[in-house]
Amino acid sequence: MKKIISAIIGIILLILVAVGIRYLLAYNGFLDKITMRKPEMKQYSVIVLENSELKDETNLSGKSVGFLKTDTKAANAEQKLAEVAEIDADFYEDIDVLVEALEKEITDAMTLETDRFEVLESDTEAKNMKVIYTFEIELESEDMEISDKEITTEPFVLYISGSDSREGIQATARSDVNIVATVNPKEGKILLVSIPRDTYIQLHDTVGIKDKLTHAGVYGINMSKTTIEDFLNIDIDYTLKVSFDTVIRVVDQLDGIDIESDVAMTLKTGGGKVCEYVVGRQHVDGDCALKFARERKTYETGDRHRGENQQQVITSIIGRLSSSKDYLLKIPTILDIAADSFETTISRDNISAFVRMQLTNPVNWKVESIAVNGTGAYEPTYSMGINRPLYVMIPDMTTVENAHNKILEYLSNEEVEDTADEYDD
Repeated sequence: MKKIISAIIGIILLILVAVGIRYLLAYNGFLDKITMRKPEMKQYSVIVLENSELKDETNLSGKSVGFLKTDTKAANAEQKLAEVAEIDADFYEDIDVLVEALEKEITDAMTLETDRFEVLESDTEAKNMKVIYTFEIELESEDMEISDKEITTEPFVLYISGSDSREGIQATARSDVNIVATVNPKEGKILLVSIPRDTYIQLHDTVGIKDKLTHAGVYGINMSKTTIEDFLNIDIDYTLKVSFDTVIRVVDQLDGIDIESDVAMTLKTGGGKVCEYVVGRQHVDGDCALKFARERKTYETGDRHRGENQQQVITSIIGRLSSSKDYLLKIPTILDIAADSFETTISRDNISAFVRMQLTNPVNWKVESIAVNGTGAYEPTYSMGINRPLYVMIPDMTTVENAHNKILEYLSNEEVEDTADEYDD
């Protein structure tokens, strides 16, 4: 009998060790993936008129294709397209001239960043256009200044960029979520500053026309980071890029989550699925959870309400994970899924040290949330030119100054003097 009991205990221990190793491997693999900076990818679309006889890339040989001269990667895009077709490339001064050349059939096709064309599609003139081919180019990694702060002991600033791309974490895309998190580990305090995507802002190292903050993401996360540094007059230590596409797979692994909607609405996902939401609590699958997290047009407060919904989805995922041992056992699988949708400049060692600190000496974090506010308007943008005014939010500089001062307060643990004279409209 003792031998049988010993054998059973041995088997149990082996199972526990196997599970522990599986968790450890999943955790280590997760850290390896999210801290390995991969090259960013930019997607381009080849666009023709709706009635064009050109159907795909095989029809482009010998045809004239227009590119945007102000796009710093246009030459790279031309080289990539030349690999599949012998094209005659022409470069145009701005997007208005390029579109006009296509409409007047001066050029057979035009090539634009996919994100930029999606914005153009909102114009009625783009309704008579269609995409016949898409391709990606790899961007050279930019030198990004990365802090060497010890995040377990020193206050630090983290820029969180939420990408709306379904093409993966490496894709450059409009940044739907822009949050500056100031973390003070000794004080156990976190300040979250939300900057709406439509904030009208001067992109870093540009002059003249301003742009929406969301468009900065099209030029890479470093553009978003440096633009926000200029805007808030601060230094950002680290970045965290998050892609929303993983929400679907994670939620489905958890057999869905519960969310609470304050409005009844019917929304259609990118895949054509219809999601019906009622007022109150309801259970949703991955597709409808993601759509709930992305919706903004239904709400009067737009982006602000969307941010609240996104926080609700994240909270529900955490709650679901801790509700059953069956879901806890899925953590390795979930980490493996999530690893492809996170990328950070915080080092692996720094993250591990932070996790150990939280496990051995848990911090009861106090979180304060504020936002930059402003007034809606229609203005020309750097990305789309002077003849296509887009909806933007003109920032209320009082809220910008408040955000700057609050960040300094969290970094220094002291009240700071007003620095309003450092800003101008």
